[in-house]
Amino acid sequence: MGEKTAVRTREKWVDDVKVIACILVVLGHFFQSMTKANILPENDLYEWFETTIYYFHVPLFFICSGYLYQKYSKVNSVSSWCRNVAKKVLALGVPYLTFSTATWLLKTVFADSVNKQADGLFGTLVVNPSAPYWYLYALFFIFLVTPTFNSVKAAAVGSIVALAAKGLILTGGYSIYAVSTVLSNEIWFVLGMSICAFNVQLKGRKVQGTIFGLLFVILSVVVYTAEISGSVISFAMGLVACVAVILMVAGFEDKFGRVMDFLAKYTMPIFLMHTLFAAPVKSVLSKMGITNTVVHIVLGLAISFAGPIIAAWIMKKTKWLEFFLYPNKFIRKVS
Repeated sequence: MGEKTAVRTREKWVDDVKVIACILVVLGHFFQSMTKANILPENDLYEWFETTIYYFHVPLFFICSGYLYQKYSKVNSVSSWCRNVAKKVLALGVPYLTFSTATWLLKTVFADSVNKQADGLFGTLVVNPSAPYWYLYALFFIFLVTPTFNSVKAAAVGSIVALAAKGLILTGGYSIYAVSTVLSNEIWFVLGMSICAFNVQLKGRKVQGTIFGLLFVILSVVVYTAEISGSVISFAMGLVACVAVILMVAGFEDKFGRVMDFLAKYTMPIFLMHTLFAAPVKSVLSKMGITNTVVHIVLGLAISFAGPIIAAWIMKKTKWLEFFLYPNKFIRKVS
């Protein structure tokens, strides 16, 4: 039997933050693909947008994962750690292997049309994960080394350790990807855990969230126009942005309607499959000689969201296919 601390319920602010992060991931990959294929021209507005969203869209996912991990799990012994690792091998490993392999096959088949050539399958899965699946890869190793906090003091110590790990990666590179990605992203995961452990009240802070949001937008423009760069700047910008998004989402969550609630059900499928649908559409349109930017944007973005949603619906109706998307459902059935 697994150790649990609470009955799991939906966290609306977490769902909404993940939806926003997912939309930004899709937009980032899509427009990046369009510019690399010379369908969209690179300009200051695009470069500012791309630079800005990459400060914080994936960190938001790590924060949400850390929060849910701390709230609903209890991993502070060897036996509970072993159970947690076994579950994560399936819950993260199955979709990671499935969709990383699918993407690798797609890049191999459409080698003449893709923006970045595929490495060998082993390298793609083990050494250098491809986007966006590196998140699942990193998350697994973070779960591997991170126990849950059993006290506020433990949360404080964990936060200091995570910050020190971030300091290591900011001051020097590490050639092993699994090591560097844990050192770099542990701080975001622990930040989410700390929000739960310290029982931080997020609701009712609309003003603070708005102030942080305005501050981030202003700083992002200044940083871009002044051509300021570096890992420390990126981390600081990401921190300001994450605070802004979380406080505003939690503060205004009653304003989010049915569209957000609907998308929240499909965050995982959209995250995993948007490139698998968008890339072939772009390739087919290009081979047909269709270079109109509006057509590419409308069809590309539409299929990036609609394709994964429809695929997830089909997979849900076909239970054995759903396993490759949500293996945790089957874990709960047999545990």
